[in-house]
Amino acid sequence: MTRLRSNRQSANSGFTIVELLVVIVVIGILAAITIVSYTGISQKAIAVTLQSDLDNASRQIKLYQVEQGLYPTSFDANNCPVPANARYCLKASSGNTFDTTAYAATVNNSANPQTYTLDVTNTNLTKYRITNDSQPTLVSASSITAIAATTGVTTSVGSTLTAGTLTPSGATATYQWQNATTSGGTYTNISGATASTYNLAINDVGKYLKVIATGSGSYSGTQNSVASAVVSDANWLAVGNQVWGKYNLNVGTMVTGVTAQTNNATLEKYCYSNLESNCTTYGGLYQWDEAMQYVNTAGAQGICPTGSHIPTDTEWKTLEMQLGMTQVAADATGWRGTDQGTQLKPGGTSGLSMPLAGTRDTGGSFLYLSSTTYLWSSSESSTSAWVRDLNSGYATVYRNTYDKGYGFSVRCLGN
Repeated sequence: MTRLRSNRQSANSGFTIVELLVVIVVIGILAAITIVSYTGISQKAIAVTLQSDLDNASRQIKLYQVEQGLYPTSFDANNCPVPANARYCLKASSGNTFDTTAYAATVNNSANPQTYTLDVTNTNLTKYRITNDSQPTLVSASSITAIAATTGVTTSVGSTLTAGTLTPSGATATYQWQNATTSGGTYTNISGATASTYNLAINDVGKYLKVIATGSGSYSGTQNSVASAVVSDANWLAVGNQVWGKYNLNVGTMVTGVTAQTNNATLEKYCYSNLESNCTTYGGLYQWDEAMQYVNTAGAQGICPTGSHIPTDTEWKTLEMQLGMTQVAADATGWRGTDQGTQLKPGGTSGLSMPLAGTRDTGGSFLYLSSTTYLWSSSESSTSAWVRDLNSGYATVYRNTYDKGYGFSVRCLGN
């Protein structure tokens, strides 16, 4: 006779929700214990390799001293005493590095007994030290880390970058800000930027920024921060290794075309046809001396904002060559190059969109709006100065000298 399973038997055949939750919690606790245990074991293993490397290195150094009568004072790239003696080379485990430079500074073969100090550091910046009469001792088990507060954020000229909180807490550090042209590329120190904060300058546009914090006191080692996003700004554009203003300058008080600009307390500009609206659209027009603020030095700031200057003739050539012009063509006068003029004009691939702003001639008349633009350099030639000319009918760029009394446009370049 066949028996049917009771409802009670069927109900007891699986886990309840409460039982499942208990199992999940237990698994989580066991996983956490496992991770902590592994981390602890890993840290202990690193400490063991560092101490072992120092013990072995100390034996090699002392054997050398027995044979030579003094401790080696320097090591080659393979950690062998100089003059090279392969019998006494120092061997470091994977991830460990001997600081033989610091060692060389501590050797004292004139002392009685002779002395030395040797450090070994792991890639996680844990450092151990040994001397001629001591066992390996821990110098630093922690790294210094300072992450830029603006990491991952696009920032502009004038913004302040602030190094993040140091770890471990209570550590002290010195800072060095660096920049590079590509993320993960070669970073170089920014001169004078050694505080925990850094104000972005014009020449940081197009660059990637990061900060290095070097520990002091009981901590040692150096740790790079994560690089921030590339720096951009609405008024500046990186072109190759230069940073150019995106717009022609429009600063100063308008004077009429028939009025000479003079060295007085007022910064003066011309607006095409004596209309302020044309200055808004095309930028102001300036006589060379007014643009230079009556300084005859090539590369002078002139009327450009702080952190920039009026480009020299050579710097104009650099821009043109970055856009594909040859050196021979750049050094020539007249219309030169291939399509560099097209690249520089509005809609061109350079991104500089230099408008055809016309000119104010030496007699005070305005000419050539929408067909031609002339832009000053800060390089003079006798009573004239070097100029660039873009024209609606030419794909190339004109280079020559013009009388300083003309009213031309000014485009600034980052220092």
